[in-house]
Amino acid sequence: MLIQLFMFIFAIIIFYIGYYLYTHRSTDFMLFKPSTNKLLSQSLNVVGKILIGISIITLLLGITGNTVLILIALVLGIFSTTGTLLFLLKFL
Repeated sequence: MLIQLFMFIFAIIIFYIGYYLYTHRSTDFMLFKPSTNKLLSQSLNVVGKILIGISIITLLLGITGNTVLILIALVLGIFSTTGTLLFLLKFL
């Protein structure tokens, strides 16, 4: 039961990051300027949708309670968010 709560929180964090990136695909934020860089805007659109999808998958796999599926969801979430942040470093 406790692991499912942690997976829910993890899925919410991934969802929030994806939603934030998706909604800021045309708005300047931090040091990023997607309003002037079309490639960055398109990248934020795709990455935001991917992270939202991964958060839904993580939530569904976390509900199952299967340890192997939870491990797969954790690895998928960790690599996707870390990869996204490393990808955004290209635009700094």
